[in-house]
Amino acid sequence: MIMPGHSEGGVRATGGQVDEMVMAMIDSAYDKNEDTQEMIGSALLELGRKQPALVLSSCYTYLKKHSKLNHGHRVVILNAIEKILKETLDELKESLAADLIAQASEELTESKEVVPEWQTAASGVLVAVGKKYCTLVMENLVAKFQPGVMPHFFVVQTMANLATANSFGIVPFLNVVLGTMLPLLGMAKHDNMKWVFSSALGKFSEAILDYVVNIEKAPDPNVKKEAFAGEIYSAYDILFNVWLQSKEAKLRLAIVDALGNMAHIMSRENLEEQLPRLISGILNLYKKHAAESFHITQGLCMVLDAAVQGECTILEPHLDLVLNNLFTQACSLPDFNVPGSIKNHNEVLRCFSVIATAFSDRLVGYLLTKLETSNERTKIATLIIFKQLINTGGEAMENKKALIVSGLKGLALNETNNKVKKVIAQVVSAMAHHGHLEEEGGQLMVDFVIRQCSLPDDTKTRSNDPEYVSNWALRKMCENVLHLITTTIEGIDVVLWPYLLEFLLPVQHTDAMGVICKNVAFLASQKRENNDEDYMIDFEDKANVPKPTAMIARLIVLAGRPTNGGNRGLHVLQAMQGLSPNLNEGLVELWDTVIPKLVQYLEGAEDEKWNQKNWEDLALKMLSKSLDEVNDEDWIEELGAVMGEQIPLYTNYPEEKNFIFKCIGIIMRKSTKKEFVNKHLTVLFNSVNHTHQVEREGVAIAFGFAASSHLDSVLTKLESVAKNEMAKKSSGFLGFLKEKATSSDTDLEKIKATTMLCYGFVTLYAPATLIVSRIEATIMRSITPHFSHVKDNMVKQNLIRTVELIGKALHPDHLMQTHSLTNRGELLGHMQDLFGNVWRLADLQGYMKAEGTAHLPSETRALAMNACATLVKLDPILSDAELFDLIKTSTDCVFPLPLDGTTGKKGKEDPDQQLEHEVLLESTLEALDDLLKEILLKNLSPAGLESIFKHLVPWMLSIHEHERLRAIRTTHTLLQCYLEKFEFGMGSGSPVFTTLQLLLGRLIPRCTDSEVDIRQLSIETVQTTLKIQLRYEGNPPGHKDQMVDALPTLKDRVKKNDPNLLFSVINDLSKVLAKKVPSGQLQGLVDLLMQGLLDSQSHSSSGACVALNSLFKSRGGELHEQVSRLIRELHDKLALITYPQTRTGTLRAIRTLATHHLISVVTALLNFRLPYDEHIVDCWKTLAQDAQLTNSIFSHILELLSRSLPYEEKASNNDKEDPIRTACQLPLAATSALHVIFQVEETEAQVLQNYNRLFVSLLIEICSMLDVQPPKEKKDDTKEETKSPRGKKGAQPKEVKLVPSNMCVEAFKGLLERSKSEGVMEDLDAENTWENLQNKETFTEAVTTLARSVCTHQGECVAKLVSCLTPVFTSLYDPQRIGAVAFCAELIQQRCAGDLTLVELLMNSLLGRLVDSNHKVRMVCIRGLGNVSSVGSEQVQKFSTTVLSAMMAGMDDKDDIDDDITLEAMEGLSKLLEQINESHIRAILINISLKIRPCFEKDKEAVRAAAFTLFGNLSKFGDGPSRAPFLEQIHTNFVSLLLHLNDPEEQVQKSCKFALRLLGPLMGSTAINGMFQKHLLEDARLHYGEFMNDLSKIIIKDIPDKVNFYVMGCVSFFKSQWPEIKCNAAMFAGFLMGNLSKDKHTLVSKEHVCGALILLLKDSSPSVRSKAAEAMSWLYDY
Repeated sequence: MIMPGHSEGGVRATGGQVDEMVMAMIDSAYDKNEDTQEMIGSALLELGRKQPALVLSSCYTYLKKHSKLNHGHRVVILNAIEKILKETLDELKESLAADLIAQASEELTESKEVVPEWQTAASGVLVAVGKKYCTLVMENLVAKFQPGVMPHFFVVQTMANLATANSFGIVPFLNVVLGTMLPLLGMAKHDNMKWVFSSALGKFSEAILDYVVNIEKAPDPNVKKEAFAGEIYSAYDILFNVWLQSKEAKLRLAIVDALGNMAHIMSRENLEEQLPRLISGILNLYKKHAAESFHITQGLCMVLDAAVQGECTILEPHLDLVLNNLFTQACSLPDFNVPGSIKNHNEVLRCFSVIATAFSDRLVGYLLTKLETSNERTKIATLIIFKQLINTGGEAMENKKALIVSGLKGLALNETNNKVKKVIAQVVSAMAHHGHLEEEGGQLMVDFVIRQCSLPDDTKTRSNDPEYVSNWALRKMCENVLHLITTTIEGIDVVLWPYLLEFLLPVQHTDAMGVICKNVAFLASQKRENNDEDYMIDFEDKANVPKPTAMIARLIVLAGRPTNGGNRGLHVLQAMQGLSPNLNEGLVELWDTVIPKLVQYLEGAEDEKWNQKNWEDLALKMLSKSLDEVNDEDWIEELGAVMGEQIPLYTNYPEEKNFIFKCIGIIMRKSTKKEFVNKHLTVLFNSVNHTHQVEREGVAIAFGFAASSHLDSVLTKLESVAKNEMAKKSSGFLGFLKEKATSSDTDLEKIKATTMLCYGFVTLYAPATLIVSRIEATIMRSITPHFSHVKDNMVKQNLIRTVELIGKALHPDHLMQTHSLTNRGELLGHMQDLFGNVWRLADLQGYMKAEGTAHLPSETRALAMNACATLVKLDPILSDAELFDLIKTSTDCVFPLPLDGTTGKKGKEDPDQQLEHEVLLESTLEALDDLLKEILLKNLSPAGLESIFKHLVPWMLSIHEHERLRAIRTTHTLLQCYLEKFEFGMGSGSPVFTTLQLLLGRLIPRCTDSEVDIRQLSIETVQTTLKIQLRYEGNPPGHKDQMVDALPTLKDRVKKNDPNLLFSVINDLSKVLAKKVPSGQLQGLVDLLMQGLLDSQSHSSSGACVALNSLFKSRGGELHEQVSRLIRELHDKLALITYPQTRTGTLRAIRTLATHHLISVVTALLNFRLPYDEHIVDCWKTLAQDAQLTNSIFSHILELLSRSLPYEEKASNNDKEDPIRTACQLPLAATSALHVIFQVEETEAQVLQNYNRLFVSLLIEICSMLDVQPPKEKKDDTKEETKSPRGKKGAQPKEVKLVPSNMCVEAFKGLLERSKSEGVMEDLDAENTWENLQNKETFTEAVTTLARSVCTHQGECVAKLVSCLTPVFTSLYDPQRIGAVAFCAELIQQRCAGDLTLVELLMNSLLGRLVDSNHKVRMVCIRGLGNVSSVGSEQVQKFSTTVLSAMMAGMDDKDDIDDDITLEAMEGLSKLLEQINESHIRAILINISLKIRPCFEKDKEAVRAAAFTLFGNLSKFGDGPSRAPFLEQIHTNFVSLLLHLNDPEEQVQKSCKFALRLLGPLMGSTAINGMFQKHLLEDARLHYGEFMNDLSKIIIKDIPDKVNFYVMGCVSFFKSQWPEIKCNAAMFAGFLMGNLSKDKHTLVSKEHVCGALILLLKDSSPSVRSKAAEAMSWLYDY
């Protein structure tokens, strides 16, 4: 044995094989594959952890010997050395350290040129060693750092890095280093040397500072930084005065960085002396290196920090210069896409913080002067600096609070730029958190934030400026700032309470009321809950705070529109509740009860369901109750007066103004003071904007509220308005000028509209007992003169509303009495003038048409129709022509209106516009219905109904759903009116409901419309129609008809879009119609339903067809006379009708024809072109729905299949290829027909009756059609061009390529589905059998699956199937024989479903085919013979000799190139071994083992898997007389089994697991067997590396004598064809040897194994090279 020692070259050798392996890995470390290179590096590191001296010295020696080694290789080795050193530095001996230092030093300086990657790696080694042996490293480096000689770049760089890594170690050398370095600085000519010197000086200075700061831990506590001040100052002089002038940017930045650290080492005197030039020099760099500002600022910051240490003022003379330059940098706002920009900005701000520690007064003064500029950037930068100082200034800024607040006050008041205001808001937030707002003027900062909360939305489009701050963004930010200040800063209420209340009244803060109230609510609720002393407000003392009534008035109005102002309602209500004790003690209890309920109502409200009117009713009710609760007339009058004064606040808020009008109306209703009422009626009318409808309605309702208590006063006021405001007065030329100057005609029209609407609401709200006497005498007399000469559309609308309101007011239900309006004719005459003579229908139609149908801009259309409805009530009745024009015009201008969009402009509407449109549209539709009902009521008869309905029919047939729905809805409304109003019986006009056929014929198709609402409404309308018919038949109003009354159940059933459900509904409906439609109207109904077949809606077309067929079936046999004509046209009909359910009625005729001419029909259908088109398919399905026809069809088709040739065979042009087979037409057509028939549910009984014959026939057809080409296409003379549904000639059907095998498989699948063979189907689906049946390679496995499933689920059929199949064994066609034999082979496996008599028959049949000429037939025979193992021990013993001979012969089949028969033989043997006696196998056991061993390494994974499985099964016979020889076979194959556990193929892995579990008990080791049983579970995931490592330990312990045998076995696999197996072998060898104790190393041929592993490092596979290196890492002790 070679003893460890120092070999030549300096290797600390162990004397073992690890020495060579380490060298081999070092030699291979520079692998071309990066992953492998990394793995070898990791292996070296692992060895280095165990044998650091060996690996480090080997690396050292390798580098030393190979001086010409590639630089990249040297770098990899040096990096490995550095990594090992970092982990094993404590074990490093000084001698080896000296070697490494010497080699690394040589590497560092070998090249005079700079080679960064190489020299950086060498430097890294020196730094790593220097952490422990700093003295040795420094001595070596100092030797290369001689006075007067320019050192190598990386010598200086290494010392610099070492200073950072080991400041305690390097500082003692710095005096010497600096002493040598200083003279060299002047000699440095190249910028890279200047850079490294500068960097080193900076790091040396840092090391000195670190040493001094941690002096208590330092080796020499006497070291002072002053000891280095002189040298550093000398170096500073050169760096600053000479080098800083360099043109090289990188150098100048390094110098600045160094100067910053050096400034802390220089003496105060030197620093003070040099500071002016130093600062000036650094600042000048900003101009030259704008892109590298961060490094300059960082250096400057360190200089500033050094200058202000110890409250020193040496910076003061230079402060202005520094501030000006820093401020310039601060004005360069950070670009968040450039990290350097952000870092520089933060460093600039840190500079200001440093300056503030010593010069806060001057700094604040300097910044305040900067705010006086108009420059945006300057102001933003100044504010950002202020924010920094406020947040970080500490004690230095504590006494500057008042000054800062005072300085920022002017900016906050006058700034208009949003960018600047955004930063001001941030500063205010910082000021609030640091107590600045408590200073005088602090409240102005709050004022600023609230003003930003009031900003309006942006009017212009977004700017292209990326820093653009929109009003919306600023507003949201300030809202958050105000809320955070209010809720998170303790003691802020001193500033905000009750100051925030001062912002409630100013109009400019209206848009901010939500956030103001939110914060007021928070403060008020908190103070009220805590009962704070300052909660109750002294309004006399706080003169600026609004008075209670003013706040109540303001808050109630704001609450009236809770969704405005950013959904402010919730916060306003909470503020009202919080403030209530301060507002009026009488309101506290009421508001504490009511407001939480209103808040709950708001919180639960959904935006899309919001009802403003309901909310206003609640709010006004709360106001009314509040007035009752206080019950003080003076207070009520004061509140009303305040509200009147606040009306101007809402000049630009019409909705709020509408509500304040209503509130004042409520107050006037409560007040008893007429003077107050009269005054405020005038105030209201003078305040309204007559051009705005919302305000007009508000003041009109207010007048109505007032009229309920002060009717005469209100009427007097309105008469005064009419007299003074509206009457045109002219006093000559001057009067004309006065009139021209004060009021235009348009203004007078608007005032007139307001006045008229006031009269309407006054009439509606006035006491019923008083209004009757006033209507004739006062109201009508006042409004009548103003109906003439109306031009403005708004005025028209309001006059119409007035008439409607007066009508409602005079309705008997309202008056509780009957009243006749004596001047109604005169009023209607004015209405006639108003609408441009509406009595002339042509004018009315023109007026409606002028509205257009593209959009719905206003409610004029609806109002006009309401007016028309009023006119229609009058006599005389309109003529038919007038009636026709009126109905057509009305429907044409309403039904086409779009569902969305009111303006007709492009672009989407916002949600509010959409909601407004929906409401407007619904009111318009209701107006149309009301008009048509009034027309119908004037002529309540079938003729009158039909005169309207004929105008609705085109809309019922529209392609647009909304038009159809509207027409149906209107029809239903009219019929409901007809049913309710028509007086049935004698003298009621027509005795017959002649419109029945017309209504039902149009409604029935709509009952299956695509739109569910149309379906439901149509059924409801049909029911109403039939109810009318029942009344015509003489039944009383309450008559119960079972069928008609059951129709609502159909309405419920059509809610779903299920076509089958819809058609069952229409079928049930048709049964009702068949019973209810009179004979005289049947033909007309049928004609209309025929038209319905062509309905544009496919569902409706189908519904019409179902109804038509039902009527044909139940109401007449006349179709028999038309059968021949219908059949001739069947194909054309089927081509025209596209919806399946619509075609059902047509197809039934084919079935009728086939009952008379079955054979002819079947023959004709079989001659149709394949694949069958959809029409022929439907024909077959229709025929199959008749059981008798189906039985006859099956018999005929099976006969055809039995006597027809499956295919025609033609020799291929290439003799090496198989002959070309072409399918015959007739059997393929018959198979396709069967496929279609099987799809019909009704054929189930007939399929089961003929199941066995069908099964075998189709199976043989599948076999026959494997790899068969489709039949040649025959010319079809009867083929006609297809037609499109519109009757135009269409394109020929697209050519479809036939796949005969697929057609047969689909037919077979149909057979199983129809025979309810679910079990078989599930099995075949699960194993992808359908595709496999069509593939030559997988066909036999598919047939096997089929046979197995049949035995499992249909055992009773096996005997009959065998009797049908056995004749096929001698078929002339190879595919048929293969299929039959494969099927029967599997039957044996399945024990013939228990019928063992069949087994012997099949075994004999298979033995007869062992000499078949077809290779596949022989293979399947071998499989079948092997399957005898499943039949039972008796049969196995009976056939054992024959079967074993067949199996052994099969493994030697010379034609078995692909090992298919070998595979079957091995699998068969595996199954036989489970039951065969040991005596039968003993003689051939070793022979079998030897035969299968070569199969372990076969290319085909299935063969490998079968071989391993068979070897595992042989274990059954390994524990008897054959134990010793078989155990030897186990050891021989053991390595192969273990390596293939991680085979590339999962199938092989599972087989190895299986074999090892069986072989484990024979190994003679309980531990090994335990591992196999525990870890080698079939589906469990095996962690192969861990498993093999653990197993190797047990092998070493339990069977040590086999270790070398296994190791050498692994070595034999180093030449495997699979890289994975090579990897496994390498790792297994490594585990075995690595886990072997040192005293047993002699058991293995370590030299041979290690040499083989070394060779693997040269393998072509990167993964093998990686694993070889990893394996070697285990052999550290060899």
